[in-house]
Amino acid sequence: MIKGAIFDVDGTLLDSMGIWKDVGGRYLNSIGIEAEPDLGNILFTMSIQEGAQYVKEHYHLSQEIEEIEQNVLDIISDYYKETAPLKSGAVELLEKLRNSNIPMTIASSNNKKEIEMAFERLEIAKYFDRIFTCEEAGAGKTKPDIYLQAAEYLGSRPEETLVFEDVIHAVRTAKKAGFQVVGIYDEASKDDQEEIQREADCYCRDWRELMKKKTALTIAGSDSSGGAGIQADIKTMQANGVYAMSAITALTAQNTTGVTGIMEVSPEFLENQLDAVITDIRPDAVKIGMVSSEKLIKTISKKLKEYHAENIVVDPVMVATSGSRLISENAIETLKTQLLPMASVITPNIPEAEVLAEMEIRSEKDMVEAAKKINEMYHCAVLCKGGHSLNDANDLLYQNGKATWFRGKRINNPNTHGTGCTLSSAIASNLAKGYSLEESIHRAKEYISGALAAMLDLGKGSGPMDHGFEIRGRFGI
Repeated sequence: MIKGAIFDVDGTLLDSMGIWKDVGGRYLNSIGIEAEPDLGNILFTMSIQEGAQYVKEHYHLSQEIEEIEQNVLDIISDYYKETAPLKSGAVELLEKLRNSNIPMTIASSNNKKEIEMAFERLEIAKYFDRIFTCEEAGAGKTKPDIYLQAAEYLGSRPEETLVFEDVIHAVRTAKKAGFQVVGIYDEASKDDQEEIQREADCYCRDWRELMKKKTALTIAGSDSSGGAGIQADIKTMQANGVYAMSAITALTAQNTTGVTGIMEVSPEFLENQLDAVITDIRPDAVKIGMVSSEKLIKTISKKLKEYHAENIVVDPVMVATSGSRLISENAIETLKTQLLPMASVITPNIPEAEVLAEMEIRSEKDMVEAAKKINEMYHCAVLCKGGHSLNDANDLLYQNGKATWFRGKRINNPNTHGTGCTLSSAIASNLAKGYSLEESIHRAKEYISGALAAMLDLGKGSGPMDHGFEIRGRFGI
C-alpha cells in the first residue's frame, strides 16, 4: 500500500531540464558571444561554479568567475519565476494522489527559492507541505539521504513510498534504498531512457499516459465454473486495476472435479475476435493461456505480429496436473517456433518447463538450468514456477543472463484451481500499467497469496481462489 509520494522537479514535474543545457549559451549571448553547438552537453554535468570556470577559460572572458556565476543564477531564477512550464498531466496526477489521501513532498537538486517561485506561479504549491533540497540533505542524488529524509517526514517506509524521477542515477539510488520508483521520459536524458525503463518499477513517457486506464487482453479457453481460463483472467485483471478484454479459443464444460467437454472455436472466428478487439481498444498487454490447436496458435501469432502487440505473457499450458499432455506434439512445436519467441515472459510450471527444456527438473539447480536453456532457445524471459512437490511457492525468473528467485509463502489451502491462469494474468496486468517485469511478478505473487489466503471453499473438488478477496460482501463481511 502506498503511503507517500516524493517528486523530483526538473524533468519530472516541470518541463525545465532544457534550461540547464541552454543557460551557458544564454549567458554568452547576453554579452555578445556566440556559444559553440556542444556547449550545453559539456556544461550539463558540471556545477555552476565549474561551468563558470570552464566558460571563462574556454571563451577567454574578462569577467570574474563570481560575476559569471551570479549572472547565470539570475538567468536561471528568471526562468523559474517567469517561464518554466509544467509537464502535461502533472496537475491531474497530483490531484489524483491528493484525492487518494497520499501526502506528497519534493526532493530536488534545485534551489528552494526557484522551486517556490515556479510552484506559486503554476499554482501547485498547495500539493506540497515541504521541499527538501540536496543542499539541505548534504548530498546529491547519488546518495539516498534526501529520499530517506523526505520519507521520514511523510511517515512512510521506503517500500510504501513512490519516488518520481527522470534521470538514471536518481532512479538507481532510490531503488537501492528500497523505494518504489516511477520513471518518466525527459528529452534532456533521452539517451538513458532504455536504462530508466528497465530499472524503474514503473515507466511512462507522459503523465497522461500514467493516468490513462490500462487495458489487457486474454486469449484463452472458457472455464464454465469460473475458476480458471477466461473467467479467472478477467477477474484477475479487474482486481489488478486494468480493463479486461477477451478472445476465446475454446468453450469447456468443467467444474472443480474435472472437464467433461471441450468445443474449440475455428481459426476464422478467433481471428474475427482479435480483429474486433485490437482495432478498437488496443491492449497494453496480452495474456495467452491454453491453446490446444496448431491452427489457433498460428492465428494468434499472425495477428499479434500484424498489430505489433506488446507485453505478451504466455502461460504455456501443455501438461495437466495429472501429468497428461493437453496439446499435440505438432501444436507444441508451433508454440515453440511461433509464439514463445514473441513473448515478453513465459510462465511454465515444472512439467511444462521439462517439455520446453527437454530435461528433468528435480532441484533448484535444475530449475535454473532449465530456465536458462529455455531463455537461450526462445529468447524470452522465463518464470519457472515452483510447486509440483518441488520448491513450492518459490518461482525463478531468468532474463538477460540473470536468475532471480521470488520466494513465496506456503498457504495451506487445497483450493488452487486456476493459480497458473491467475498468476500470468496478474503479471500481464502489471506490465500493462508500466511496471517492470520483476515488479510485475512481485505484485502478482502478492495478489495470488491474498487470493489463496482468503480460503474460499466452493465445489466438490479442487476449488477456485477468491479473485475478489479485497471486495467486501454484504454488511461489510
